[in-house]
Amino acid sequence: MTHSFRRLPPVLLLHGLGGTGETLGPIARALEGRGFSVAHPTLAEAARRATLSGADLGHVGLDTLLGEARTCAERIAAGGTRPIICGHSNGALIALALATEDLAAGVVLMAPVPPPSVRSGVPLWLQHLFFRVSFGAGWQNGVLDLAAPRRLDPDPPSRKVARTLLPDSGRVLSEAASIKPGSWFEPAPPLDMPCAVLAGDRDRIVPIETARRIAARYGAEVHVFQGAGHWFPAEETFAEDVAARIAHMADAARPDT
Repeated sequence: MTHSFRRLPPVLLLHGLGGTGETLGPIARALEGRGFSVAHPTLAEAARRATLSGADLGHVGLDTLLGEARTCAERIAAGGTRPIICGHSNGALIALALATEDLAAGVVLMAPVPPPSVRSGVPLWLQHLFFRVSFGAGWQNGVLDLAAPRRLDPDPPSRKVARTLLPDSGRVLSEAASIKPGSWFEPAPPLDMPCAVLAGDRDRIVPIETARRIAARYGAEVHVFQGAGHWFPAEETFAEDVAARIAHMADAARPDT
């Protein structure tokens, strides 16, 4: 009997606002335990760490993060196999952008921030008011500390997850909330690769109804994690189940030639 073994595709994990490579460490370790090669970089790390010494982040925007993620995806693809790109929250927008550049074998969107064609149900003015109350005046160009307790935070990270976070750019948050239809961060459907949406049934930042609309736009399968909030990709409790869904995506992804 002849058996055919296909090499597992590499995986690129992209964190969301405030996150780091360490934030998605539980998924990375679970995937590595299944034999996957995993990259989970901290985007804009040097600039973000410099804020701990008083530097600002007004120069760091979504394009900055996209450029670093692109470089990482290109480096992986140069090895002969494009990665499965998995993005959490704002990282899902970057994953979608890279999907348009033929750098992904598949895309997994985890608690994804909706692109502009998918209505969140919250008007932009109200989002901006919430951000102002949460982060203070000047948040659009300021330094945001998502690890600090904030008023009106509907779905804060656990203390364990908060210890993995770094200050992040208010400009990134402002740009993510104001993306225009047709931008790099909202590719037109259908995607030329498998796509999956992973959502938590207790996510108060990206409600399950919004996640389902994103999945419908891109013809993606949806998997709902019970008892999971917005930060579930960072929690050990869900790591093995998330890794299993990514492994399932690897089976569906087209092989590179």
